[in-house]
Amino acid sequence: MKPDRLETLRSYSVEQVQSYLKTRESSTIPAEMQEYILKMNSAVSIIHHNGTNITRACKALQLEYPELTYAQARGIYYDALEFFYIDESVSARAWDMVFADQFEDLKNLAIKEDKLSVAYRCMEKAHELRTMNRESLDYDWTPPVFLISTTVKPESLGFKSQRLMDIARRAEDQEFKQMIDSLETTEAEKQRLYRDAGIRDVEFEKVQEDTEDEL
Repeated sequence: MKPDRLETLRSYSVEQVQSYLKTRESSTIPAEMQEYILKMNSAVSIIHHNGTNITRACKALQLEYPELTYAQARGIYYDALEFFYIDESVSARAWDMVFADQFEDLKNLAIKEDKLSVAYRCMEKAHELRTMNRESLDYDWTPPVFLISTTVKPESLGFKSQRLMDIARRAEDQEFKQMIDSLETTEAEKQRLYRDAGIRDVEFEKVQEDTEDEL
């Protein structure tokens, strides 16, 4: 199986990537990966300056790279989060803010459709996620020092091999889907909201988990 781009990026040394970003030339990094690295670098800059709101970040990335579809921009956005938020606790806080932004977007849509009960639940959920984020912060916090190695794997440090994005999203997808389903809108619009939120087949996942529990 061909490795995905994020896995390939992790195989490069820090010096290789830094040298390419500085000179825009490399004899060891393929052209396709060079373009990917530039887009990842742009995504990180956008997240740093504008926050983790997925819609704003993806649209900003599309402005810089007009050839990207929204789905492609979203994929690069998620790759940037997964690549740079390696520590599990930092990643969890980052994903809480992503989900809070998504609930804010859904709240605004619910208000437009006069679904005030749905809007209120979205507002409560966004507040809950943002409050948990603030309460978990250490106010004596100092910037972390990232040690990057091309040989050490996450599993060697005790992390599960499952992708962090999958772990973080699973807990929220079902509730988010139920709120979208409760909106009085067309099925096509609901499907668009699912795609925009990156919601996968949560019913399938639930059945799969129940089956695994029985084994």
